[in-house]
Amino acid sequence: MNVNMVKTEIEQLEKALNALVHHPQLIRRDYWTSQIESVLERTGLSPQDRKRLQALRDLLGFLTGECTAISP
Repeated sequence: MNVNMVKTEIEQLEKALNALVHHPQLIRRDYWTSQIESVLERTGLSPQDRKRLQALRDLLGFLTGECTAISP
């Protein structure tokens, strides 16, 4: 897979999850987790790209946990 395509895909994931930070009720955790995991499973990711994806996955886990604590 082309390095630029991977970077573009990661950027799209970052934009989507950053938008969800402001609207946590819209988070479909399973969907986004599977998207991130799918990219993480690819070979040839740079260490920087891998860290970006792991940070997004961690952010997603934090947000969904936060939402669970807030919801009645």
